[in-house]
Amino acid sequence: MTAQPSAFRHLPQKALTALVYVFLFLPVLMVAAMSFNSSRYSVFPVPGWTAKWYRAAAADELIVESLKISAVLSLCAAVIATVIGSAAAVALVRYRFRFRDAIRAAFVSPLIIPEMILAVTLLMLSASLDLRGGFWTVVAGHVLICLPFVITVMSARLHGFDRSLEEAAMDLGAGEWRTFWHVTFPLSLPGVVGGALLAFTVSFDNFIITFMVAGSDIVTVPVKIYSMIRTEFSPKLHALSTFVVFVTLGILVLYRLVLRGAARW
Repeated sequence: MTAQPSAFRHLPQKALTALVYVFLFLPVLMVAAMSFNSSRYSVFPVPGWTAKWYRAAAADELIVESLKISAVLSLCAAVIATVIGSAAAVALVRYRFRFRDAIRAAFVSPLIIPEMILAVTLLMLSASLDLRGGFWTVVAGHVLICLPFVITVMSARLHGFDRSLEEAAMDLGAGEWRTFWHVTFPLSLPGVVGGALLAFTVSFDNFIITFMVAGSDIVTVPVKIYSMIRTEFSPKLHALSTFVVFVTLGILVLYRLVLRGAARW
């Protein structure tokens, strides 16, 4: 019995992988194609091609306002999550203390707890504290789900850190804080930037927590898209969705470039 040719040995695995990618990305490509639909209705096959729906979305004040709210909210959440997550990563990687593993598990728990459970918990907490939703309540919820990503990226960066550089700085007379600001922080900066970009992406795309705790005054892009699905299902919705997809992909590409640059550093 002859051996199976090496060219066909992994063919089933490659075919399955290709099917998974098609299943994941074909709907996104369909949304992008429908955003250039010349018809005022979402029909397929597309009868013609036009970019007027992007112009219509850019001229919609409510859509522009939702983009501004999402950008500001995600920026605030990313900055806060990066500061807290970076400090937590330094403590968890560099120091040994009681309950360290339990604290690490608590920080990364939002990755395994269903987001709906987190959203309901935040809603109950904000109601019990009489916070009534609002901008900073949403920011707090987004920080909670962004922290695991920041801590993971920063921990990976710190684990590959050359501690001899810090020791050399201290041998030359630098104190702990001076060593941190002039040696540790600059060398950890790619991890900080990567974690911040990832946190911004997670916050910008979040819907469930925002929808549950924001209230009627805070309308982010995902919430606006959900509202348009219910009231205005037109190619303008596809144009906005495609724009969000490209923003997210652009940030993720930038994140990968930062990590690649960190690997060469």
